[in-house]
Amino acid sequence: MLLSTGNFFGNASGGGGPPPPASVLTPSYWNVGGYGDRTSMITVTTTATLGGGTISNLIDGGYTVDNNDACFWDGGQSTREVKFDFGAGVTKVITGFRWAQSTGNSHGTWVLEGSNDDSSYTGIGSSFTLGGDTLVDYQFSNSTAYRFYKLRQTAGSTSGSPYLLEIEFRIGDPTGSTRDALEAGDRTASITSTTTASLGGGTIANLIDGGFASNGTDALWFTNGQATKEIKFDLGSTKVITGFIWVQGSGGSHGTWIIEGSNDDSSYTQLGSDFTLGGVTNSPNPQHQTFSNSTAYRYYKLRQTAGTTSSGPWILEIEFRIAS
Repeated sequence: MLLSTGNFFGNASGGGGPPPPASVLTPSYWNVGGYGDRTSMITVTTTATLGGGTISNLIDGGYTVDNNDACFWDGGQSTREVKFDFGAGVTKVITGFRWAQSTGNSHGTWVLEGSNDDSSYTGIGSSFTLGGDTLVDYQFSNSTAYRFYKLRQTAGSTSGSPYLLEIEFRIGDPTGSTRDALEAGDRTASITSTTTASLGGGTIANLIDGGFASNGTDALWFTNGQATKEIKFDLGSTKVITGFIWVQGSGGSHGTWIIEGSNDDSSYTQLGSDFTLGGVTNSPNPQHQTFSNSTAYRYYKLRQTAGTTSSGPWILEIEFRIAS
């Protein structure tokens, strides 16, 4: 069963559905093979004819709209496939993927399938429209680890208009299932989120509810022009966090921020250097923010040090990179 699909991009009038239900594993985009340059660990092939770029650009970690970081299909192709091989002896539990492209054209109806012999494939979830927006999140129910995953087109035809920028996978790690449950998905029962910022819609808990729809149920947006604001996350226990993914519905930025950690919610230590929150240059590109940290903290705080908030984008989700 296809659990949910959510369009990331939109403004403060979008619609959508509820967050997906919890599963035994809570896969994370931070797990090995999920995002970034994976060309050394995954082999990508396709039966589709490309008009530019190479199919391996889908997993090179680059979002630039050109033939070096992306590719595009010749239009009007049907019954095509894109296959991902994780290599001999390597299997992964994948329960979803993010598909990023330069424009919102769709490429017909597709299914996701898994296999361990590259001959007999098992369908995962139901069919879906591939594309249709610049950044789409697809989530499925799957508990089986496969070496090969295949996107297979079952109806419709490819569009030659958009550059195909990147695919990122939601990958489960059985050895880190407790960690992953705090990294991604609906964490509202285990993490308390608060903010000093005024919201124009939604609640701050929507940042960690696992939902990606651009509406007040799954997302939020800031009141415009606010300065020196904070967003705090109480994990309930100590964790070493070394990064986060920030996903919002458009490229509006909210000024300069830092991330800090604390164990008493009074004295905070800055982690890494400052950064612009939001405003990703090559939208649709989820913001991957990493920093050096080896200390386990219970409280983590995003603190605004310069600039002001933007009311333009829906703010959809934050996912943490937890080292231990």
